[in-house]
Amino acid sequence: MVRVLLLGTRTQSLDNMKGLMPPGVQVRTAMLSSGSTIMFETAFNPDVLIVHIENVNRQRLFGIMDMRENDTYKYLPMLVVGDDKDQEVFASNVKPGADRRVNPEEGNNAIKQAILGVIGLRNVEEKHVLVIDDDPVVLKTMRSYLEDSYTVTAVKSGKLALKFLERQKPDAIILDYMMPDWDGATTFQLIRSKENGRRVPIIFATGVADKAKVMECLALRPQGYLVKPISKNDVISKLREII
Repeated sequence: MVRVLLLGTRTQSLDNMKGLMPPGVQVRTAMLSSGSTIMFETAFNPDVLIVHIENVNRQRLFGIMDMRENDTYKYLPMLVVGDDKDQEVFASNVKPGADRRVNPEEGNNAIKQAILGVIGLRNVEEKHVLVIDDDPVVLKTMRSYLEDSYTVTAVKSGKLALKFLERQKPDAIILDYMMPDWDGATTFQLIRSKENGRRVPIIFATGVADKAKVMECLALRPQGYLVKPISKNDVISKLREII
């Protein structure tokens, strides 16, 4: 079931929006006020944000601005419903901005289609990421970063990664560069030799930041390179760039 957090500046508008939600959607509502805190059940864990704005100003947006600075909510698909003036105010203050926009003057059918569109973005995000690292703490951390938006398979060696690639093709691979047995370079080349790994974007992750190692990594032409410790923001941003 998709969980939608519906935010707005007027109770009546929120009630109207709730009536436009498709079946099978769980909805919670909260008001945008002049304060910086949006009051809702934090245990709700929304999948999608829908914001209805009317005669909005920067002060009324402080709450959603704070939410979008929080990694938990920063990359949630977001629809903004409002006229052109309100959309302009929203776009100039809230970053990251809306994934979908609709003017209420377009009518309820247009709003319904926009709602379905932004809910559909959630499904697009649920792609498969293979994480390869010999450190179980890193595997656990990466899983916690990604599992809200992606299907995650975590393995502790290149050999296990190749066995996985015999059965499935991930949408992206995060590969530790410094590992025993097969190091990252060897594993990278073996992945590229497999049909299910030939064109999959690969991001190297390593705790070694010296120039020689960086150049060694880049010579293999991966689609990304991240230095440990890796933040959730960094890894999600990089994945969004390549898949």
